[in-house]
Amino acid sequence: MGLESGDDITLKKIRKGTHAQQQIEAGRWAMAAGIQLSLYVILGIGGEERTQEHALETARVINEIAPDFVRLRTFVPKINTPLLQEVMEKRFRMLTPHAVLKETGSLLENLSISTALTSDHYTNYINLCGHLPDDKPRLLSEISHALKRDESNFRPFFVGTQ
Repeated sequence: MGLESGDDITLKKIRKGTHAQQQIEAGRWAMAAGIQLSLYVILGIGGEERTQEHALETARVINEIAPDFVRLRTFVPKINTPLLQEVMEKRFRMLTPHAVLKETGSLLENLSISTALTSDHYTNYINLCGHLPDDKPRLLSEISHALKRDESNFRPFFVGTQ
């Protein structure tokens, strides 16, 4: 399920067509039906303006759903989209690699459920994989270690074509 964000303002901005409470209900229905649920989160989708709200509200929604899996992807603007136009016009300020990592840390710190977590996608700056809550200290340590790297050592900005 593409959660993307738990922040209603961000969901409206990206035209998700739903809000957090609807996503909580849908997630709970799937879990109650015995369907294995994987929630996808887009790191950085709130931009600089809403990074903290995005992290905290997304953690809140995930905690309320308690999915089997949480999968992290980092926002990459796509061709022919209004959001790319906003990025190019500097009306949407994308997060730097370090800011994405800090947002990831904030999200993880606020998750209190038992779930598998992965961020093994080409859009991400680091590969995180573990099971919460047991692996939370290790995952936060990996983020802390990555924050010591110069930002020039992370993948460059690119525009998605798919």
